[in-house]
Amino acid sequence: MDAPENFDFPFQPYSIQHDFMKHLYQGKSLSIICGAIRWLKDHNNREKNALKTRIDALELQKRNITSNSSDWLSTQSQEIELTRQINELKIEQNKINEYDVRIEKLKKKKNDIKKKRLGKSELITVNERSDEDDEIVLDGQSDNEEEDCDDEERNKYKPTKIFICSRTHSQLSQFVGEILKSPFARDIRVVSLASRHNYCINPNVNKLKHNSLINERCLDMQKKSGKSKTDADGKVVKKQKGTNCKCPYYKQTTIEDLKDFALTEVLDVEDLIKNGKQLNACPYYSSRLAAEDAEVVLVPYNTILHKATREANGIDLRNNVVIIDEAHNLLEAMAQMHNSELNYNQIEQGSIQLKCYKQRFNTRFSASNLLSINQLIFVVTKLQQLLDKGNETKTDVFSVENFVLTANIDNYNMFKLVRGYTLKYPFDKSIIEKPAKKGIKDFLSSIGNKKDEKIEDTFDKSVAFTLTNPLLAIISFLESLTYSYSDGRIFVHANQDKSKTKFQFLLLNPSQNFKDIVQQARSVIVAGGTMKPNEEFRDRLFISSGAPPERILEFSCDHIIPPENILPIILTEGSKREKLLFNYDNRMAMGNSIKCVIQETCKTVTGGIVVFFPSYNYENWLWQQIKDATFGRAIFREPQDSASVETVLKAYADAIAKPSSAGALLLSVVGGKLSEGLNFNDDLGRCIIVVGLPYANITAPDLKEKMTYLDRTEGCGAGKLFYEGLCMKAVNQSIGRAVRHKNDYAAILLLDERYNRALTKKALPDWIKRSLKVYGFQEAFHNIH
Repeated sequence: MDAPENFDFPFQPYSIQHDFMKHLYQGKSLSIICGAIRWLKDHNNREKNALKTRIDALELQKRNITSNSSDWLSTQSQEIELTRQINELKIEQNKINEYDVRIEKLKKKKNDIKKKRLGKSELITVNERSDEDDEIVLDGQSDNEEEDCDDEERNKYKPTKIFICSRTHSQLSQFVGEILKSPFARDIRVVSLASRHNYCINPNVNKLKHNSLINERCLDMQKKSGKSKTDADGKVVKKQKGTNCKCPYYKQTTIEDLKDFALTEVLDVEDLIKNGKQLNACPYYSSRLAAEDAEVVLVPYNTILHKATREANGIDLRNNVVIIDEAHNLLEAMAQMHNSELNYNQIEQGSIQLKCYKQRFNTRFSASNLLSINQLIFVVTKLQQLLDKGNETKTDVFSVENFVLTANIDNYNMFKLVRGYTLKYPFDKSIIEKPAKKGIKDFLSSIGNKKDEKIEDTFDKSVAFTLTNPLLAIISFLESLTYSYSDGRIFVHANQDKSKTKFQFLLLNPSQNFKDIVQQARSVIVAGGTMKPNEEFRDRLFISSGAPPERILEFSCDHIIPPENILPIILTEGSKREKLLFNYDNRMAMGNSIKCVIQETCKTVTGGIVVFFPSYNYENWLWQQIKDATFGRAIFREPQDSASVETVLKAYADAIAKPSSAGALLLSVVGGKLSEGLNFNDDLGRCIIVVGLPYANITAPDLKEKMTYLDRTEGCGAGKLFYEGLCMKAVNQSIGRAVRHKNDYAAILLLDERYNRALTKKALPDWIKRSLKVYGFQEAFHNIH
């Protein structure tokens, strides 16, 4: 389809927003939404019209054959074929019509659901089951657990939809806010998918805190009773879906009501939770049901990018569009999803837990489950023995195949061993001597369930189960051993101190996990404000996933601010003409140079000044050098705990907003909590200073292995480009925190002579390069004035 010249937009779009929507239609958040939704509406209407046009053309052809032909046999043959084609198309047309009728009924049902919601706000009391040992004992394994798909389900019309992914739920909530601003707010079906941890409203489940525990408990509460009911004739009565469930929020009628309401109102995660509580309906399962009829589905990264999670959520990407926002670290995020670590203490404690578990319930296991537990104990023991062999500090690197051979666990089927196997038993050696009593209830009490008022304190302790459950780490690592990828690596970090020994799994080529998305989806769009350098997205993400080069389109737009509103400066010299070089050898001698630069900036710039350092350690060291110096304004430091971020940011903003205030100074870290997703617009960020280049530790075994792998698979020098790219993407994210609208302005100081290298300057965004200057100390601050 040709792109329209005009797009529905809440205000007159900037020229670059209009250009972006045109490219998106053919091929930042508000632009993504308006361009993509307009395309979706036009596409689905076009498909309906095309279907009707084809039917009309075939019917006309059929009438012409009947009236013009004298060959009866040939006419009959052609009529039969045309009738077959027409009937097939009409079946598809009927599916669409039935779908449209169902959606119209849904819209009319909106007011009825609102009345139900207002009348169902009573509190549900959730009772625990008294005898819960059965919930710890593994069920018998079965390979035929999935029910046959219903014919009606298979034949349902499935229009094209858009999946929008981002890194965090807060970023997805911003998309919901932008949709509500757009002209499509009243005529679009939007659903946000999230984990049980985010959506669960059952207090007896969500207080378990840990994702895996919440998932297990939720699934346990849905298990049907093992006893079958019979009717008067002795025949087994088929159980209805949703019956015999111990969770009071898992009821089909209320879940359907919440699903329907979610499709008639644009809701974010918090809104759906609120309405779920009012309807006494599970938001998690309601959102999953609603996703089937939604036009736009908002999901966090891992829901789409992690194949097992995608399949578990029932997401079908065929014929659909995938838009991945904030994609600057997409490859690293995909690798991180599949990486895992397992240390010696986790192995040791996990082995004890498994043996306790086996001894306590030995007589209640089926033969197959007893075999699986014995095999798991054997595998964990072998892993412990492998770490016991290391008596010196070193790191060995193995492929997955070599690792299982070295550990002597190559004869075991890891797929079968870890399938559905997440134990929840506590680490308690004394359980061997204790008789079985209340099972999981005792366990839940031991981690803080006994007294509601003590729950938060219990989970904050360093020994909390959510932080120390070793079996979760063991299962995660064993899942890594199921990967057949030749580019998976396992690092064995040995040390005389056993508490420092560990296994680490690293996925060197995450694009293998992107292949299914590229092959199944109609279109895949990766977007971000700072995507430079973008060669890796084209080569390492799309081409290596099998995308034809001619189908890969690139679009890059300039910043909306005029060139005179931004002053980026590479500062190569300090106040005493000393060279500014923050490499490993020089950085600890640069304290006085940094102090002078910051002091001069404070004298020159009114408003907020944000300084980004390459690491928390370096920021802490620099703070010790300058904490007694005078800067003429309040100083704030980035906290290392997320809970304090909002408090620090508010105090920083309040200090700037005070009457007659010169501004404030904020010390931050590249790649930290303040370098992404936050806006230092207007007076919050009149100057951004980046100290040095935040290179990763090139001697780290995992980074060396990654660079070696890229040199081998992509050619000599690919590893170096990757190393540079990691650094510059982090820098670009940091400097992008300032100048957030057309009339904003700021200065940007890049403190390191290495920024003046051709390769480094090339990696900077175009809107920085167009105004970039290279100055010494005196010239720089003369121009900032």
